[in-house]
Amino acid sequence: MFSYSSTYAQLDLLKKVSKSADKLINPIDNSDKDISNGLTEALKISVNKSCHEASSFGGFLDNKKIKISFPDEIIRVKKACLKLGLNDLILNFENKLNKTAEHVSVKASAIILIAVYDLKFTDALEILNGHDSSATLYLRNKSSKNLYQSFYPIVQKEIENTGVNHLLDDIIKRYNQIPFIKKVDFDLSDYITIKTIDGIFYLIAEKEGEIRNNPDARVTGLLKKIFK
Repeated sequence: MFSYSSTYAQLDLLKKVSKSADKLINPIDNSDKDISNGLTEALKISVNKSCHEASSFGGFLDNKKIKISFPDEIIRVKKACLKLGLNDLILNFENKLNKTAEHVSVKASAIILIAVYDLKFTDALEILNGHDSSATLYLRNKSSKNLYQSFYPIVQKEIENTGVNHLLDDIIKRYNQIPFIKKVDFDLSDYITIKTIDGIFYLIAEKEGEIRNNPDARVTGLLKKIFK
């Protein structure tokens, strides 16, 4: 007759054998899944924080790293207007550029997160072991076209709300009145769309770098697990 201790020992042995057999039949390695989920979580946190920061009062205007300046493509217009004493007009236009980007950024997180959730991290390990903004760069490369198409109509609406388009029209009108100059035309919506996306992704990359390098920024168990 078996003792209770020998019976429990045999049951324990059977459980171990069963688990080993199950692994042979259905091998499961959760490490890649953890890495994929962890990178997605890191991006999710980075996107939400970055869009909140960008859309706050002065989010673009007061951040020298992402502040939108007068377009280089028509910088001659700015120089000419400053010579004409139109400093306030130029300053107001530059402020409105950044204010428009801040307004657009309010809706940015919902758009970018769609791309985050759609990502298939087949190369998750490479991204994890990459540089401080590898996941951000991967996200941007995979989603830039869709992001531009989504952002552009929002920008078109916001330039009307902020009036930055009318300021540029006034600036270009005055510039074009200067004798013997080459007339200019400029796609303001395209410029603000690109610069807004650039600024937001700059912030996302910063946040990703913090998660990778600062243990205090790893606010979930999964982040602490994969970023060691």
